[in-house]
Amino acid sequence: MTKTHRPLGAALPVAIALVAATLALPLQAQTEPSDGPAARGLIVRLKQPVANDRLHPRGDSPRTREAMQESVRWQRVLGEAGLSGASGRAAPRLRPVGRDQQLIEFERPLSRSEAASLREKLMARPDVEWVEPNLRERRLQVPPSDPLFTQQWWLQPIVGSNNGGIAGFQTAWLRANPTPVVVAVLDTGITTHEDLSTSRILPSRDFVSDVDYANDGDGWDTDPSDPGDYVSSADLANPLFSGCSVENSSWHGTIIAGIVAAHTGNGIGGAGVHWSALILPVRVAGKCGAELGDIIDGMRWAAGLEVRDDNGKALPVNPKPARIINISFGGSADCGPAYQGAVDELRDIGVVVVAAAGNEWTGPSRPASCPGVVGVVGLNREGFKTNYSNFGGQIGISGIATVAGDDNGGAWGPVLADTGLSTLTNRGTTVPALGGYARLYGTSFAAPQVAATIAHMLSLNPALSYEQIVQGLRASARPHVTSPKIAECSNTNPGRCICTTSSCGAGILDADRALIYASGLVLPPIQAAVIDNPDIDAALALAAQDRPSNVVQVSSSSGGGAFGGFWLLALATAALTLPALRNPRRR
Repeated sequence: MTKTHRPLGAALPVAIALVAATLALPLQAQTEPSDGPAARGLIVRLKQPVANDRLHPRGDSPRTREAMQESVRWQRVLGEAGLSGASGRAAPRLRPVGRDQQLIEFERPLSRSEAASLREKLMARPDVEWVEPNLRERRLQVPPSDPLFTQQWWLQPIVGSNNGGIAGFQTAWLRANPTPVVVAVLDTGITTHEDLSTSRILPSRDFVSDVDYANDGDGWDTDPSDPGDYVSSADLANPLFSGCSVENSSWHGTIIAGIVAAHTGNGIGGAGVHWSALILPVRVAGKCGAELGDIIDGMRWAAGLEVRDDNGKALPVNPKPARIINISFGGSADCGPAYQGAVDELRDIGVVVVAAAGNEWTGPSRPASCPGVVGVVGLNREGFKTNYSNFGGQIGISGIATVAGDDNGGAWGPVLADTGLSTLTNRGTTVPALGGYARLYGTSFAAPQVAATIAHMLSLNPALSYEQIVQGLRASARPHVTSPKIAECSNTNPGRCICTTSSCGAGILDADRALIYASGLVLPPIQAAVIDNPDIDAALALAAQDRPSNVVQVSSSSGGGAFGGFWLLALATAALTLPALRNPRRR
């Protein structure tokens, strides 16, 4: 069913409009607020009603009584908080998001102060459980430094200290089971690619609700294909695109799907981590990123939970629910109750959420900062933290680290950068074109390695619970590398640095050891690698540390928010030769 923004549906037939004088909010204005990130409305959850709130109209069905009860409750709550239908302005819209909560949308975004003011009014009511801005989350990528396409070193066996950060997938494949496991990729959707088997792509949905951002002419529908998320100069004339930049389409969802499940052994392109995995491409992101409400609905639908459209009608339940959900988008806000509620729901049914930590060398972005999420820190090929990866906070409790590619940024980049992660992409600049290949950098591309490793674990042992999966990842991780010359990661040393369990999670992802754990075998002991080579001395000769002190306190509540871009380097499929780089940019 197509989902677009419409007035309140049958389940909640109350037309509401904001009283501008009460909230000092000029809804007809066309200029974007400048005091912080815009919120596309507020997500609100009411407390469970007390007995004397319940209505029992004679002859009505339980479903009708419940709908009428909710209608009355929302009418009372919104009206007493300064919302009514008397202003004559365009009415805000309500649509269900997640479980027992509603998204209140206005005809233009709310500034940070406006959202805070309205949240305060609603939270003052005793029957409101929580209120959270519907913020837009963004891709977690960084730009590369080297235009050459090289071999996929990140898939190779661990040989010597120069490969200390990789997961050793080629070794793990020797004990892997090809049984298909569903991995949901919540992202920009997917494009066709000759190195991504259509038999491994499951039917899915598009949850981008805002038509302006969707770029496909409608809202929710059953087509998860990626029409392109490019932003044009014409788009920037629309206040909705304030804070965005002109950029080409990213094909981010295709890239993530390629890392997980690119066809392997077919003599074409590159390999994927788990080529037997089934990809569920849930489209939640369009131009400028993804809205929180859309991500939450996408998470729940991917896991097989009920999701309702803005008319209160239940969507068909996902017939192939995922056990693993990969999210390579992030925001700078605290985890928040909306994200946390969805994560908790999924954890209760055994679904693991894997999320990129972010790329601002500060605390983890959400949802990697949410308890219960496996946050993924990006490592250099040698095993120390990349110059850009976020770290700390919740990552130390349930996170892990693996290679993300280390670009040429930071003072040590000219010496310690690696060549990035190569995988699939699309060669179109705006709309989809032929498939190609790319070399990439960013925690966006570390997260799907962890997701695919979990898929391997479940292929071997589908009975593993959420707790066993997370425990297995942590128990099987190799110890973080050490160095007598590079300092540990901290707020004063946030660039390339030595990870600890508190800053980068349990250790370095080791796919082979994870499969040993999944098989029920005893894990052999393992020692940490020591990094001390001429390149380290050369780096120290350039500067005392890779990056200056971070002015943002590293913690779970100071997520990095911004995302870095990446280079899209299309290759001719047959020759695998790179054209010249074009349009370098950071996203």
